[in-house]
Order: sequence, then C-alpha cells, then structure tokens
Amino acid sequence: MDGANAREDVLDDARVRAPDTDVVAADVAELQPLSGYDVGEVPFVMQAVCYYESTLDVGTLETALRKTLAKYPLLAGRLDLSDVRREKKGVKLTNDGVPLRVVRDINQRFEDLPQDYADATRRFLDFAPWIDLMLGDAPVFTAKVTQCANGGSVLGVCMSHAVSDGQGFIEFLVSWAKAANDEAHPWGDPVFDRSLVAQPEADMTVEEMRAMLSAEGFDNINSGAMLANALMAGRRIVPDFLRFPAGNRMTVSVPEENLRRIREASGATNDNEALSAHTWLALADLCGLPNGTPFEHVTVISGRGGRTGLPDMYFGNAAIGVCTGRVSIGDYSTLAEVRDGLRPGLTKAMMRRNKYLMLTEAAFRAGVNGFDFDIMAFMQGRMVWCNNLVEIYKKLYDLDFGTGCPTLALPPELNDIVQIQCSRPDPKTGAPAGANGVEMFINLPPAMMEKLRRPDAIARLAGSTGIK
Repeated sequence: MDGANAREDVLDDARVRAPDTDVVAADVAELQPLSGYDVGEVPFVMQAVCYYESTLDVGTLETALRKTLAKYPLLAGRLDLSDVRREKKGVKLTNDGVPLRVVRDINQRFEDLPQDYADATRRFLDFAPWIDLMLGDAPVFTAKVTQCANGGSVLGVCMSHAVSDGQGFIEFLVSWAKAANDEAHPWGDPVFDRSLVAQPEADMTVEEMRAMLSAEGFDNINSGAMLANALMAGRRIVPDFLRFPAGNRMTVSVPEENLRRIREASGATNDNEALSAHTWLALADLCGLPNGTPFEHVTVISGRGGRTGLPDMYFGNAAIGVCTGRVSIGDYSTLAEVRDGLRPGLTKAMMRRNKYLMLTEAAFRAGVNGFDFDIMAFMQGRMVWCNNLVEIYKKLYDLDFGTGCPTLALPPELNDIVQIQCSRPDPKTGAPAGANGVEMFINLPPAMMEKLRRPDAIARLAGSTGIK
C-alpha cells in the first residue's frame, strides 16, 4: 500500500475486526450483495485526511472502530467479483479486518503540515491499489495515524467507492467518532438493502434495458475511445483510476462577502444555484475555448432524503451526475442568465432522481457506458461538473475521537471538476468551519489548470472580480 515512508517509525500495525465474529474463509463467508452501480465504482477509492492538534489516543480509536464494525461488517470483509452473476457480486463478510497503522514522523511538526491536497499529503494515507481491491486481495477500508514530532496527529482514511459514495463514507466516520464517546449516530444504524434503490423491471432483458437507455439518451460509448480521451487530457490509470495527477487540483476560497455578491447578482434562491451559475460562467470565460463549444453543466444529485428518497443512512452508491444544462461557451454573459438557463435542469434533476438512479443501475447491468451527460467532455475536462458537498463534508470537522475536533479536514479528492465544501476554521478569529463562505476545489486538465492558477483567474473564481 501507499503510505510507507522512510521517515516514519511504525508504532503499531493492528488489524481491527468486528467483535464477537470469527474470521471466515471467503468461500464459506456470507455475501453482502452490491448493486450494479456499486460494482461499477470498484476502481475508485475515497480518501480523507484530518489534522488533530491534540494527539489522538490510538487505543480509543481502535476500540471505537471495533464497535462500529459491528454495524458495518462489510468494511472488515473483502470484495468478491469472481462470479459472473450480478446478484453474486459483493463483499464477503470474512472479518479479515481493517488495517489500523500507527506511525511517528520525527521530522514532521504539526504546524508545518501541508494545508491542501498536494503530493505531500498522500503519505498520510494507506492507499490500497484499486486492482488489488478488485481482485479481493486488499481491505475495503484502511486507517492510518501519523503522530507528529511535537504532538498532534494526522488521521488518514481510505474507503473503496464500491461499498458506498461520499455521504455513506462520511456517516460511517461520524458513527466511528460517536462510538469513541460512547454515543450512537443520531440518524441510527446504516441501511444496506440494495433493493431500496430504484431498479429496472426484474424481467427486463439486456436488449430491453439497452433500448430503454438509448431512448433516454444513454447511448453506449466505446470504452477504448473513452480511455484514450481521458489519457490525452492528462488523466492517469494508476494509482488513482482516471483521475488527474495528485496535487493537480487547486483550492479557491470564496469568502462570505463574495458569496453574498454572487447570490445578489444571480438572483438565486439558494447557494447551490448561485454557485452553479458562478462556476459555469467563470470557467466558460477562463477556459479559453471558442464560442459555440459545448460546455455542459452537470450537477451531482443525491438519492437520499425527502419524501421519495432513500434513507439518510443508506450505505451504498446513491448519488448521480445529471446534466442540468446542455449549454455552450458564449450562451450566457451574466449570472442571472446562467441561473435562468440552469434552473429548469436543476428542478428536473431533483424531480427525476429516482429515475436517474434506475437508469444508472440499468446501464451497469446492461454493460453500457451510457450517461445523462457527455462522458467524453467529462474525461477531457470540457464541462462544469459541480458537486456541492458543503453540508456533508462539514461533518468532518465534528469528528471528535475524545481529544477534540480537527483543525483542518481535507475531504476526498474526487473526480469532480468543481467540488464545493465549507470554509475551514479560522484559528485567528475562532470562526468555525463554514462560517466564512465556501472553498472550491477546481480539477481540470493540467494544461488548463495553468491558466486557472494565474492571479487574475483565481480572483475571478473567488468572486472578487467579474461579478455581473
């Protein structure tokens, strides 16, 4: 696994297992089935890194993790995709355990920790190669604690995207932290039942599913062409599947005053609508593509919550990217125009979220590289894929394992072109996370990122200039 470093001394290398359960051979272990959507996410791994000024108590972490695995036993198991039958693909509940590795870095002072996802932060993670995960030779979840030279700790965690999306990942971490304080998750226990997700009719053939997908615009895209486009844009195959290189993304802070100006200029009814309009217009102006070039806007919609949604504690993949604007460079010149252009798509996406989940499941079952958006443009970074994770990832700052909450939480480095999260705490003023606007992580092809790193481009993305 990644994370090994010559500067570190290994203090402990534990294997944490669910309590009151034996280790079972894979060939006789119970199977926790995964959905077709889950299996399609196998190559992707989510990560998060949290800095704790007060040194973490590893014994408390381990005890709490053991308790939490009683409710999340699949995280102590291993993927099994060997059976060709869809319903037989899942996680074998072997209780092989979760690696919890503790190291000390005598050269790393807490105050010198990197303040953003850069190549340097990778060493705080024990990252299992996705190929090993796919073959069942690696753990589904890993945790690493780095004890700093002068006190303080870094907690780095990785979870296979095959078992859940980002919200499920975060709610598991909340459950773990709550267990460290002898508390339960306020929303209850996790829900694993994949039958709750909207699915194609049980008797539909592959041909019927493909016809349905084609009628909805989910046409099959050649895998070779898709991969070639991704590689040409600078995406990698390893260690992170189809992601831009580690450290490629850029953090842009949008302070509350700028966010207020964006809301007012756009006339948006909420921050998500305002930021969607802002990011599309700013990137359309800055990317250097000629007028008339297709530049879709895609929003990630959650299938959880509300009257018709899945349970909030559903642990699985239930968020989908939906095209909320089939638009082109030059179509709009003001935030209000962009808002008006995107609003119908945003409304439709929420109203049809269960159908989009069903179509996504059908695509994976039918072996179709079909999406509601232009996947080639996504691979090339020629769209605005906007994932607003403010409320979800703010919870990282509440992860108190008994020694206090993180002073900085770096959320998963996802494939999102624009990932929005809450502002970080301000130690000078004492302002908590989320009190001063948002942070946007911009992640486009390396050649395009060179343009966006210019001071004038950063000011535009931050909402300091160009609001119209």
